[in-house]
Parts: sequence; C-alpha cells; structure tokens
Amino acid sequence: MYYSFSILTFLVSGVICYNNVDYNVRGTTANGWEFVHDLFIENFEQERDLGASMAIYHQGKLVVNLWGGWFDESRTKPYDDDTLQLVFSTSKGVVAVAVALCVQRGLLDYSALVTKYWPEYGQNGKENTTVADILSHRAGLPLVSSAVEEYLNWLDWTAMIHTLEQERPLWQPGTAHGYHSMTYGWLAGELVRRVDPKQRSFGQFIQDEIMNPIEIEFYIGLPEKHEHRVSPVHYNERSKQNQSESMMVLLNAYNGYKMHQAEIPAANGITNAWSVARLYASLIGDIDDTKQKRLLDEATLKQAIKSYTPENEMDLIGHSTTSFGMGFLLYDRTFSSLEPDKFGHNGKILC
Repeated sequence: MYYSFSILTFLVSGVICYNNVDYNVRGTTANGWEFVHDLFIENFEQERDLGASMAIYHQGKLVVNLWGGWFDESRTKPYDDDTLQLVFSTSKGVVAVAVALCVQRGLLDYSALVTKYWPEYGQNGKENTTVADILSHRAGLPLVSSAVEEYLNWLDWTAMIHTLEQERPLWQPGTAHGYHSMTYGWLAGELVRRVDPKQRSFGQFIQDEIMNPIEIEFYIGLPEKHEHRVSPVHYNERSKQNQSESMMVLLNAYNGYKMHQAEIPAANGITNAWSVARLYASLIGDIDDTKQKRLLDEATLKQAIKSYTPENEMDLIGHSTTSFGMGFLLYDRTFSSLEPDKFGHNGKILC
C-alpha cells in the first residue's frame, strides 16, 4: 500500500503576533478534511510560518489545497496560489522519479555499474560503483573537497561533474551509506543526461518528462520569467547563530537568481505544495478520476522504493539510522507507526 501526502511549510524569523490578523488563508478542503484547514491556520497563529502552502491527495483526488500568510517579511504581499518556494532536499524526490522513468524505459538499470553509462566516472576507487549505490547514498562521495566559499562552482554543471569524476570516495562504494546532501543531485542527474536520447539538460528533462505530462510546476533551473513568484527564504535567529559567517553567505545565496537559475538537483528545486502532492499521487496510481495515468508502473515503483539500506545501518554523515530506496527516503523504519512502503523525501533549510 502506497501513501501520498505532501505538506510544505517554511519557518521564518521576525514573525510578530497580532490579534485578529487576517492570515490570507485561501484554498479548498473536501468534505471531512476541514480539520486540516484549522491546523494550517494554527501554524500562523503560533508563529511557525510567515507564508506557506499545503496540499493532500487522497486516493487520486485533491482533497486539500491551501495557501496563506505573507510572501515576505515586509507583509505587503500575500502568499498566494501563484507563489513558488525553494524546497531544498524535497528536490531529491523528483530526481529519484527522473531516474525511475529511465529505468522504466530500459535506459538505466539500478544494478548496473555507473561506468556502463558514464565511463569517466570509473577512476580513483569508484570503478565498481553501481547506479543503486548512487541512488541510495552509498557512493562514498557525500562531499567534494572544494571549500564552502567556492559554492559558485555549484552553478556550473560541467565543472561539478568533472570534479566528481576526479574525487576519491571516502569509503568503498556499496559498503556503507552517508547522506549525499548536494552531490546526489549531480551524480544521479548526470546518469539521466548520459542516457537521454534527446541529450537534454537535466532541468529540461524534468520539464518535458515530469512537469508537462502531469501539469505541475517543479523547476530545477528556474526560468527568469518566474523569479518574481519565488518567496524568499528567511532564517530564524537560532539558525543564524549556529552557522559560520561563510556558511551564512552560502545560505543567503539561495535567495539569489543565479542560484535559482542553476541546476542543483539535490537542493534548489522550486515548486509549490500542490505540485509535490500531485507528483507523488501520480507515482502510486492514476489521478483525477483516472483521466491522468500514473507516471511509474507498479513494477518500477516497487524497485524504486525497495530498501537498499541494511537494517540498523548508521548513516555515516547524519549519524542516524536512515533508510533509502532508489533515491527515496523510506519512513517506516524512522516512524514505527507507519506501515511499510511509505516513501518520499522531506526538505529542510539546513541539511
């Protein structure tokens, strides 16, 4: 049994409490789902959010689609249904979908060596890395050796790919897992680019093969015409205090158009809650009363969400017992109350 549920909320700093404030909450809730509307409003009342959107698909139908709050700290513009938002590591989910589509079409095989598709990758101890190793954060390349201050390299896909080809893994690929917070996107994305018959950029592949077929917005590389719709990210005081000056420079860069325009698939996806919910709904079944056919067939999805992480194996980077399928986080080991086959990918500002 698969589960489709998506909530996007964004904590911000500088929120001021007012009595009888109109929180600009708009949208729809189906009969029986009105309680979600009340919980959503509580986020603003309790100062958890400045602006946010939230959506839920249930059994292929949209039952909750809400937005509210303010676009930015000036509180002069509402956060509405046209607003887009950075979703950070939630972006990894759409990367996993792109790879799964290639597997479904016979272009990629999870069990194959990466060098079958990307020969230049096979050097400096990475020769036996499999596609599954990359998708499940077992590739041994959670970091690159360049300093945080050199983040502008992230804006250059070719430069990052060349860097990853030259890197030596921190552990033997396939023997352990550690969260590849940034590198996952370029590693998996390059595999898609290598096998794409149309030789598109990764962002264009996402647009043509995922966004357009199910009519959502999920940009990896934002077109300039949409920049004005992106609600800026604000960091709370605790986040600021816990970061070095150079790291804050990097975090603030996420609000810049250069960062939005670049293709950084692990972390700079720009979308809204409705699009994320609709994406996951389309993975587990037909939607809109079967008018829209599912993106992944049953067999491909089963492969994509099968755990590739040994039980109780510790994440070497996050120091926790996370579990990964082929790019998707699997939640039943993290939340014991959930049944098996619950999958997705959360996103947070500091990963």
